[in-house]
Amino acid sequence: MLAGKTSIAIIMAALFCAQPDILESHEGEALKQSLARSTITVHPQESHEVLINPGIGFADFHFGFGRSITGEEYPPSSVAYFRWSWADLEPFEGEYNFGLVDEIIQQAKAKNETLAFRIISHYKNGPPQWLLEKGVPFVEETSGKFPDYNDPTFLTYHERLIQAFGRRYADSPDIDHVDIGSVGCWGEWNTACCQGTEAQCKQYFPTHENQIKMIDWYVDYFPNTPLVMLHGDVMRYANSRGAGWRGDCFGDYGYFRPDWNHMEHVYTQALRDPVTVNAWKSGPVQFEVCGVMQDWYDKGFDIDLILQRGLEWHVSVLNAKSSPVPAPWRSRIDNFLKKMGYRMVLREMTHTGEVSPGGSLLLKSKWENVGVAPMYHRWPLGYRIRSDSSEIVAQWASNADVMRWLPGAIHEVEDIEPIPEHVPPGTYSVDVAILKKDSFSAGLDLAIEGKQDDRWYQVSTIVIR
Repeated sequence: MLAGKTSIAIIMAALFCAQPDILESHEGEALKQSLARSTITVHPQESHEVLINPGIGFADFHFGFGRSITGEEYPPSSVAYFRWSWADLEPFEGEYNFGLVDEIIQQAKAKNETLAFRIISHYKNGPPQWLLEKGVPFVEETSGKFPDYNDPTFLTYHERLIQAFGRRYADSPDIDHVDIGSVGCWGEWNTACCQGTEAQCKQYFPTHENQIKMIDWYVDYFPNTPLVMLHGDVMRYANSRGAGWRGDCFGDYGYFRPDWNHMEHVYTQALRDPVTVNAWKSGPVQFEVCGVMQDWYDKGFDIDLILQRGLEWHVSVLNAKSSPVPAPWRSRIDNFLKKMGYRMVLREMTHTGEVSPGGSLLLKSKWENVGVAPMYHRWPLGYRIRSDSSEIVAQWASNADVMRWLPGAIHEVEDIEPIPEHVPPGTYSVDVAILKKDSFSAGLDLAIEGKQDDRWYQVSTIVIR
């Protein structure tokens, strides 16, 4: 906690007095050499516990659909995953049901989760009746109506829908990612539920040109929001525009028939494309289990092989449908969770050992991402100086781009930060954190020891004389 208005003023002064060009100048180089003459180097101890961090791990699918499930049965989640039909989101023309989404966001925040969602053109309640009354053709499907995705009226109003929700939620800190699901049965880009003739279903399915249009709407109306696209004919295009990819039957090694499965005959084939195989570097990889994990256990599937494939494919989020994990597999799942998504380790920090009020502090750090994917949100790296009484006397946000911290390399960061003029002499803790988008509060756990109650990590000390 901050200790009064004086601390806040000192922090704000430090934030606004930063000199981002100092390292580019001759004076900056001289200063850096001077500061480096009396430095301290520390090596924080790595932590090997399971971390529940934003945007990674098991999804909380529709909050378990009201079922009670314990932490022993299903790992804690950081991502709430929901799907809504168009009719739910726009029950009347031009009247968007943002309240439905906002309510779920608030419930997710109460559980320390962010929201991922999919908009489905039809499923149970959708497409909306008012749209069909405008003359959009449709055929019956197993749980609703399958619209003509090529109809100009359909396309016009669907773009307006995506645009409206993009304006409301694009780049929101409450949104983890958006699943591009505007097309086909259950938003899964197929005609499996269409009960018309084969010719009708094929005619109503969007042309390649219209599929590209829909992907472009998501990319254009949800800037800076991570996107995922289901495997299929146009997934490569979505990947080329920065979207990650999604598999809807992860773990299938013979779930439906012995001579064909998703793992070998769909996902492995798709990953032969160089664009798709590298999509994880810019957009998340999200999987949904085939059946539930208990089905895998009952069918004798090789859980180690399945989980290893997920890591090789750089998975960040796994939707296990809020169904219990078989108890004999829980230790394997916990080890899997330690590798999913990003996992940031501060390997080394070198900093000025002593500094005077009004002086400059050199901070050099080496980081390693020991997970399998980067962060997909632009969360800042932060430093602060804290007294023995937990008074924060200075805090800064680095210019480092943590989204570029891919696995398999050491990422070096160097900053020079100003010490406020009125910091009392003494010994202070040096803390680090990955911050929320507000560039102030710590937003996630690091894989090192030294965690404080507010998710900052004490890594060293500094003397101010």
